[in-house]
Amino acid sequence: MVDEQIINLYWARDERAIAETDRSYGSLCRGLSRRILKNPEDAEECVNDSYFRLWQRLPPERPNSLGSYLTRIVRNLSLDRLRQLGAAKRGGGAITLSLEELEQVTGRGDVESRIAAQELGAAVDRFLRTQSEEARGIFLRRYYFFDSRSEIAARFEITGPQVSVVLSRTRKRLRAYLKKEGLL
Repeated sequence: MVDEQIINLYWARDERAIAETDRSYGSLCRGLSRRILKNPEDAEECVNDSYFRLWQRLPPERPNSLGSYLTRIVRNLSLDRLRQLGAAKRGGGAITLSLEELEQVTGRGDVESRIAAQELGAAVDRFLRTQSEEARGIFLRRYYFFDSRSEIAARFEITGPQVSVVLSRTRKRLRAYLKKEGLL
């Protein structure tokens, strides 16, 4: 079933919408949440909470991309759960490392909430549209989906050091872009 049909089910308040959403996006959502939380039970709970949140928001909202809209909900709920569990404060995890790398771009703490800010998010989106498909993909896999460098290297068929170089250069360009936009 395509996104528009699933969204129409939500608008009709048809409970099949959740089953169709899970069929289309369940594995993506569970994978994203597991990558953040490192716990299958917590991840499953976040995915179910995400479906409930989606049910509450549709209608009145009508997203252009159901997958993007849903993964944003899953990601945010999973990060909230991680904070609740105190894992982010303990440090050392891949999520903390990814967020610390982005913190170097902005020069400020609490990157999760800053990235969620509409103005900064829109600027990052505009910046990413100017980058090569590979650089954009690597950046998103690292900082949105929290893939490890080795997972990114395998996905893009490049070496780990090449991934590090692409990420470093992209962060530098992003910092310059945000300065130019007056956001730093």
